[in-house]
Amino acid sequence: MSDMDKVRRLRAELPATEHEVYLNTGSVGPMPRVAAEATKNQLELETSEGRVGGAIWQAADEARQRARAAVAGVIGADAAEIALTHFTTESINVVLWGLDWRPGDEILITSIEHPAIVLPAQAVAQRYGAAVKVAELGYGGGDVLGAFERALSERTRLLALSHVAYCTGAALPLAEIVRLAQEHDILTLVDGAQSAGAIPVDVAEMGVDFYAVPGQKWLLGPEDTGALYVRRDRLDQLRQTFVGYMSVAPQPQGAGAVPHLNARRYEVGSRNTPSILGQAAAVEWLRDEVGLGWAQQRIRSLLARAREALGGIPGVSVLTPANCAGLLSFAVGDVDPDVVTQKLSAQKIVIRSVKSPRCNRASFGFFNTEEEIEQLAQAVSRLLQG
Repeated sequence: MSDMDKVRRLRAELPATEHEVYLNTGSVGPMPRVAAEATKNQLELETSEGRVGGAIWQAADEARQRARAAVAGVIGADAAEIALTHFTTESINVVLWGLDWRPGDEILITSIEHPAIVLPAQAVAQRYGAAVKVAELGYGGGDVLGAFERALSERTRLLALSHVAYCTGAALPLAEIVRLAQEHDILTLVDGAQSAGAIPVDVAEMGVDFYAVPGQKWLLGPEDTGALYVRRDRLDQLRQTFVGYMSVAPQPQGAGAVPHLNARRYEVGSRNTPSILGQAAAVEWLRDEVGLGWAQQRIRSLLARAREALGGIPGVSVLTPANCAGLLSFAVGDVDPDVVTQKLSAQKIVIRSVKSPRCNRASFGFFNTEEEIEQLAQAVSRLLQG
């Protein structure tokens, strides 16, 4: 089967791609039919048979196990190192609030971070007398490792950074950054919102301490799904901030509460089983029907083609550096990015604007076509002409 035949077959399983040029997976990916069906079937079951009882609870537990295993397979982790969360920001908060901060400690972030890292880091620093320090990375190209080296100090306790910058699409050299942190006995917290599913990720090989994953972006799952990877030997360093009956292991009557011996200790209460099943089904579809390796290679190919197409238009400035993944940020002359987004939306081409740097951003999924890239380039060109 040719790539285009495969793309056509896969697009038939992604109904949203039939109605518009879907170039915003970096915000929310199109959901495959199998995920919607898994969610719908569970909702119908719970409606007809109720949501209590041993069989229902057992099924919910099995759904969570399935989702943990699916996400673990995407990022090179063990299922015991995965806690299910509701979104990336929640996972980041679990880590930032769970570490034992002291006055004067430093959290090192980058100048191209999403608010999901910036805001909780600032809140933690304010409460505990720590400080947030920023490594200036420009658009994320150039000497990134050197920028981190220069920003480190004896007080740095955590590096909190995105694997792929949401604003410019820069893919940071994470393995090298983690090694640098380890040399200075510094922990690493990684926002994987724009990397998990889009590029190969192996948290065990890289030695990352904590890795936050969303379910609704490149993994194409429902909203309100996500996961947190906690390296097995970091469990004792990451305290539980919120605790509930899902956080503790079963104990004999009268015995004290004991946290789970794995990352499940960071799961607090019951979850929406239909969404969890949708999350698992989407990731399994990516793994078994699409093929993660094939999908990631196609994303790279489409991104290169889009860079060439947009970069060749007089008046368009491509901001995304060569080290990139899935996302392409660009400025359309002096046209306001919100206007660009609106004008393209009217032509059923879906992208988004970014506040800093002020620009537009397109996301390229494996399901996009070369013709859609041409449509985007032609629409941008017409916009510049009038």
